[in-house]
Amino acid sequence: MAKASDESGQRWPLWPWLVLTVAGIVVTAVAAIVGTASSDSGEDGPPAATRVTVTATQFETKTITATVTAKPPTGPRGEFSDGLFQVGKDVQPGTYKTDGPDGSNAGGCYWSRSDARGNVIQNGVVNDAGTVTVRPGERIDSAGCLPWRRAT
Repeated sequence: MAKASDESGQRWPLWPWLVLTVAGIVVTAVAAIVGTASSDSGEDGPPAATRVTVTATQFETKTITATVTAKPPTGPRGEFSDGLFQVGKDVQPGTYKTDGPDGSNAGGCYWSRSDARGNVIQNGVVNDAGTVTVRPGERIDSAGCLPWRRAT
C-alpha cells in the first residue's frame, strides 16, 4: 500500500484515510436510501390529512330604539348625602337630620357650614343622630354620614 511522507521524511500509511472515505460514502448512501423510503408512502396522492374540528357561533344583532324623556331638575332637594352643596341651589334651606355616621369615616360623621366665599361658619362631628340648620347662600359639606333629610 502507498505511503505519504511529511517534512521530516517520515512516511504515513494511506489506508486509514481510504477506510474513512469509504465509510463516509456508505453512511451517506444508506441515509439517502432510508430517507427516501420513509418519505415514500407508496401512494400517489398527498399524505393523509389531519382532522380539524371547527365550531362556529352565530350572533344576532338587533337595534332597539327607545325614546326616553328626562325629567328637568325640580329645584333644590330636601335630602343630601356626602359632598359639598349650595343651599338654595342644590338643597333647600332648613333643618336637616341624619341617623349618624355611615362607617366610611373613622372619625364619625363630619359636617360643616360655610358662607359663599368658603369661610367656615360652623362645623362638627356626629357619632349618633344629629341635626344641622342651613340658610340660603350657605354651603353644606358632609363626609361619612348617612343621608341628611329635611326635617322642617
